[in-house]
Amino acid sequence: MRIVFIINSLAHAHGVEHTLTDKANYLSEQGHSVMMLTYEQGLHPLAFPLEEHIRHVDINCRFFTLYRYSFVKQFIKTREMRKLFAKRLLALIKEFSPDILVATTYSYDFIWQIMSVSSLTKIAIESHTAYPVEMVGGSVFRKIKTHGYINALKKSDMMITLTKGDTQCWRKHLKNVISVVNPVSFYYEGLNKQRVLPQKRIIGVGKMYSPKRFDRLINAFALIAHKYDEWTVDIYGDGEDREKLEALVIRKGLSERVSLHQPTNDIMSEYLNSEIFVLSSDYEGLPLVLLEAMACGVAPIATKCPFGPDEVINDGVNGLLADMDVHDLSEKIDWLISHETERKIIAKNAYVSAARYRKDVVMKEWEEAYLSIAKS
Repeated sequence: MRIVFIINSLAHAHGVEHTLTDKANYLSEQGHSVMMLTYEQGLHPLAFPLEEHIRHVDINCRFFTLYRYSFVKQFIKTREMRKLFAKRLLALIKEFSPDILVATTYSYDFIWQIMSVSSLTKIAIESHTAYPVEMVGGSVFRKIKTHGYINALKKSDMMITLTKGDTQCWRKHLKNVISVVNPVSFYYEGLNKQRVLPQKRIIGVGKMYSPKRFDRLINAFALIAHKYDEWTVDIYGDGEDREKLEALVIRKGLSERVSLHQPTNDIMSEYLNSEIFVLSSDYEGLPLVLLEAMACGVAPIATKCPFGPDEVINDGVNGLLADMDVHDLSEKIDWLISHETERKIIAKNAYVSAARYRKDVVMKEWEEAYLSIAKS
């Protein structure tokens, strides 16, 4: 099979970039010909290494740079850039002759250009987020744009979602929709051995921007911090909300208890040194960070956001589910802190259930899905 993955950039160490890189590497290792096509990479290095046989090409259509222009000039330059995108994409598709082109719903602005090569290759679209948040509501202009986007997606050969909830939403518009879970990046094999944990540590991981709602985690911890002097919160990530979150920590008087860290290339070690993981998001796809924490035997708490957490967590068994509310999240954190025996049982159950998402299991499912599309 010859396969092309297209994404705006692989410069950031975020979940989608990590997942697509893992899948590309796996397919290449299985003997498939793989091209990773980016369009906004520029000279930035790759956040995650690609297998040596994978060809990486950047077609240099940096849509995000157009914000600097006036509205009228933006409109003109956007049309020009889309034409350039289509031209360069067409040339590469003709040269590489893939059996399948895989794009994500994040390539929103170039979806019609991507579909323009549908006569030359099968096209699969992956949804890595939650349909109700990305596709529902908004201004009249956004609704018109969304309608056009869905019409473009109807030209694809398959929509692949990560959750059952997202699948049900997309099936209202598209005929060929399947669900395949993402693989966990790692599974800590040594968990059954005795390990010494720094006591009383809560961890949060992800991009520091509004959908992740780290402010909800900070505010929830602030309500109970006085009860548990030895417990701390460590958040790993970066993004446009970092300064706001830092200010919130100071305002809540938690400078000695809550720390914001830059992303790390060894996040496994941080999970292994934590006792509770909290996902406080407003929405998700299938949250990779939740799976990673569980794969390291960390007891998880997650908001009941669309979609993913409630398909991974069996409430009270392998984790806790909280309402998207500061007080309920705080109560769930409080309960898990104060019930040590139950916390250890939940952590063990989380580790066992995370085995479902191991690479050696899930990657085969993705390979089968891509092959079925390529041969259809």
